[in-house]
Amino acid sequence: MKVIKKYNKVFMSYVIGRFSKKVGDKYQHFPIDNWQRDITLAKKFGFNGIEWIISDYSNPIFNKFFLGQIKKELNKKAIKISSIALDLIMDEPLHKINQLNLYWLIEKIKLIQSEIKIYRINIPIEERARFRNKSEKRIAIKRLNYILRNLEKNSKISIETDINPRKLKDFFKSKYIKNLGLLLDIGNTRANGYKIEDYFNHFKSKIYGFHIKFRSKNHGNSKVIPLKFRELNMLKENIKSLKNLQDITFQTYRSRDNFILDMKNSIQNYNRIISE
Repeated sequence: MKVIKKYNKVFMSYVIGRFSKKVGDKYQHFPIDNWQRDITLAKKFGFNGIEWIISDYSNPIFNKFFLGQIKKELNKKAIKISSIALDLIMDEPLHKINQLNLYWLIEKIKLIQSEIKIYRINIPIEERARFRNKSEKRIAIKRLNYILRNLEKNSKISIETDINPRKLKDFFKSKYIKNLGLLLDIGNTRANGYKIEDYFNHFKSKIYGFHIKFRSKNHGNSKVIPLKFRELNMLKENIKSLKNLQDITFQTYRSRDNFILDMKNSIQNYNRIISE
């Protein structure tokens, strides 16, 4: 079995569910009936961190009893939750989410933080969750400020976004989101036609995490990591200068039935690239 190679002091993580069959037609969704086995397989592949995705309000981590069970499972496997991904925000963007729903989420995450160390919490501002005008941007910043004030004491807070680097630079100038960081998806960066150098040049101190996947240019589909992957080579060259980096997270391609083999092949090629 191919075991993933690690960098010192950086979690090598994976998105929970990559070792499970899809939930219905969902490409990425919390594996409600298989999360324990999912973690077991991840550990065998050498991962020491999990991106715990929250797809909806019924995630077991929100329940105090199941939170205790999750904590036991994590301790047993000697694996950490490197990040929580608030994927449900994709369908309830920051500028639209009901205030009561946001308050509920924050209180539940505070409970999680009191029981389990959560190193980073991520909020999507991309695709259908991206703001489209100044009014929506203002609301998103206001709610990010609320999230930061309530949660940043115990976890770093980041966004994943497809806003172009020039506009993102302007976005980060807001004094209300001073400590907000960035989860940089190197596959999406490639697919959107953005230069990864721009992120290393302008957001070096803001990069808290990476999503690792390969996508073809011009909004192409996700594929198994190939041996020629310019953006991954650039990450390797710049990683030592990223002082606030906490995790590198595999969000790699997975097919419906051969997801284990897909992960093996992605790990094999990833290891070869970073070892050259």
